[in-house]
Amino acid sequence: MISVLLVVLLFAVLQVAVLFYVRTIVAASAADGARYAASSNLAAADGAIRAHGELTRALTSVVGRDVRCGGSAGDDQDSGLPTTVVRCSGVIESIFLPLGAFVHLDVTARALTEGPS
Repeated sequence: MISVLLVVLLFAVLQVAVLFYVRTIVAASAADGARYAASSNLAAADGAIRAHGELTRALTSVVGRDVRCGGSAGDDQDSGLPTTVVRCSGVIESIFLPLGAFVHLDVTARALTEGPS
């Protein structure tokens, strides 16, 4: 009886670990895409494409298939300087139980846009 409880607890801990891992990968990919577009004088959409490419390389198709990235130009609230914004959002599926959409994820990364050199 205790072993069943321990197995359920083990799967719960593993699921939480996967959720934190996926969130870290999505945040790093969005930040990389924003920095790439901002430093290369490319459109923000190019940064979103790079972020999505990083996601597909780092995550399995089951866990991260519903995470989409988009890019836009914006301004920094404090300084008014132009920024490149990459936003990735979607749902993370449960890997152990057939629950479907498990956690909604929304990550935004900003980088100051560099002028042409």
